[in-house]
Amino acid sequence: MHLARALVLAATVLLVPAGASSPALASCVQMTVSERAALAEVVVYGTVTETRQTFAPASGVIRFRPERFLKGTLTGEVQVYLGPTKGGAITSVDYEAARRGEAQTLYLRSAGDGSWQTDACSGSHAGEPNTEETSFFGAGSAAPPSAPKDNTPLAFVTVAIALMALAGAVFARR
Repeated sequence: MHLARALVLAATVLLVPAGASSPALASCVQMTVSERAALAEVVVYGTVTETRQTFAPASGVIRFRPERFLKGTLTGEVQVYLGPTKGGAITSVDYEAARRGEAQTLYLRSAGDGSWQTDACSGSHAGEPNTEETSFFGAGSAAPPSAPKDNTPLAFVTVAIALMALAGAVFARR
């Protein structure tokens, strides 16, 4: 009897962590592409351009440049929270696969203030849309070219340098 309990306990200790190692497997309901698409406001393929690093354990935040829209649209590069706490405490459903320069297919919901959010249960994944997604959404539409970053400070510095050079030339002639 004690041997049977010991074997059950050993099997539980050894096998449960192996099955629960992935947050998506441990706490997400499996859904079809159409069910995931219904929950997302935007489904987009693109590239992670920046990741936020913090000293304290926190849910991730990235900058994302869309390249192809499968559902909805975004206006240029956007901030994406990788969990439901919007950069706060880490949860079991935080999306962890995003790295700078990596291509991603993201299922997004608005997080307010122009930011977006995804998680491990939404359907987001590394790489291009899979065959099931392409079959459901089609090829999608290409994102318009990203607007250049705001170069206003650079323009002011350039004008200031030009004015100083002009003033120097005028004073040098006198």
